[in-house]
Amino acid sequence: MEFFKQTELPGIGKRFSIKLSSGQIVSVIIHHSGKREIYVLDEEGDVECTVTLTDQEAREMGMVLAGAFYQPVEGDKMQMLLKQLVMEWVELPEQSPLIGQTLAEADIRKKTGAIVLGVVREGEIFPAPDPKNFRFKAGDIAIVVGNREQIDKFIKTYSIK
Repeated sequence: MEFFKQTELPGIGKRFSIKLSSGQIVSVIIHHSGKREIYVLDEEGDVECTVTLTDQEAREMGMVLAGAFYQPVEGDKMQMLLKQLVMEWVELPEQSPLIGQTLAEADIRKKTGAIVLGVVREGEIFPAPDPKNFRFKAGDIAIVVGNREQIDKFIKTYSIK
């Protein structure tokens, strides 16, 4: 088996399989409904474990796996990254020009260079919010990534104290 394989599943969705260095295979089936099924298979192809996730749960898990909340890095690399990359959780006040806008309308990356990875609203996490449909509300906490200058520009541009 190749290291990474994608397979169409007619009437169901798509399957993505990854062969791990341990010899195990992790297969993710993404249904047209958004549901995800994760299968861990041993070297012989026998199922060791299964997990079913909703679309939202899968997006949240994806952010965790992508290192959006925690990225372990060793020694010197950590110091270099800390000097260059900043992640801040920024609460949006009522007077922010972002309120009522979508990510696409706000064009945050073009205006500030910063990227909004997710939004926390009333305790619920919206990882990688849909740029055309997700609208910011007062009190939202934007998870913003960039260098220090980009984060500062985001805060200034969007009236955040």
